Amino acid sequence: MKRYRGESLPANPKIALVTNDNLGNFVIATPLMQMLRERHGGRLDYFGGTRVMELASNSDLIDDAIPLHGSNVRASALAMATKNYDLIVNLEWTTWAKAASSILAGRDTFVCGPCLGQDGRGDLAFPEDETGSLWNDQDWISNEVTSTHPFLRSGFIAEIFCRLAYLEGEIPRYKLPKTAPDCETPDVWVSGSASLPEKLWPLDHWIQVFDAIWAKGLKIGLLGAKPSVQGQFWKGATDEDKFVEAGVIDFRGVFTLPQVVSAIEGAKAVVSLDNGILHLTCATETPVVGLFREGIHRLWAPPNPNLSVLHPGAGDPVSSIPASEVVKTLDARIFKDIL
Repeated sequence: MKRYRGESLPANPKIALVTNDNLGNFVIATPLMQMLRERHGGRLDYFGGTRVMELASNSDLIDDAIPLHGSNVRASALAMATKNYDLIVNLEWTTWAKAASSILAGRDTFVCGPCLGQDGRGDLAFPEDETGSLWNDQDWISNEVTSTHPFLRSGFIAEIFCRLAYLEGEIPRYKLPKTAPDCETPDVWVSGSASLPEKLWPLDHWIQVFDAIWAKGLKIGLLGAKPSVQGQFWKGATDEDKFVEAGVIDFRGVFTLPQVVSAIEGAKAVVSLDNGILHLTCATETPVVGLFREGIHRLWAPPNPNLSVLHPGAGDPVSSIPASEVVKTLDARIFKDIL
């Protein structure tokens, strides 16, 4: 294996992209997939997790979607050892993702991103150039990231990943497969669960927002994973159960992920924490109010006109964002144009 520094690849190259199992991480990788295909052509295989396979296996950006996370480790390692790629792009720092990148790489394979070294005793060193400096930095939420790394136009994570793969030009929008749901859907979607407890927003704040939406005669639906499995990976399921008790229509686990994208596309608005549903919405034109942690918004909030970003002051939790700010944003940026 050898470090990639932007070299040209053979005609019709085989490229492997490695990410983790989170829905948002898959979505933010779709601009990278588009730019890899545009520059290099050839074949793109995706190594992710079982939780995103409904999107990956239906995406026209991906030739083959292979579950890396959530599958048998030994079987996955044996299968990967038979693969042959010209370029591996890994976006993850976990031990398994680094090991997988090393297993997938042959003697002449270019590797971009974290990877174990050839002898497995340490990590493969990053290039001694501006991209290597950014890989080694990792303080990507800093508001000085673009001045520290001037080859970046923004601190948005999708752009960072594209530049780390030596791709130039405008960063495309998210691109996801979609399938129409087979039932009537509500006017407004909400999503109140997240991967970390510090992303959550108080129940009483949500209820105030619901009351303001219901006052306009609109129906509200709840999107997310099935309640029976939500506790495995996400926080906030208990609050979401109370959403339903309050009158929000429960659609958790009802749709496939491509159907979720289409259902969001047909809505008037979305209110969401920083989670997968927010990023699915940013693949559409549907207006969305997103609640982010301070600093994280610089890295994870797409620069999309349909996204209204709300975040607390420095050092304050997401829970300190007032419900009135969400209601005001809905009224000023969304409902005034659709009601």
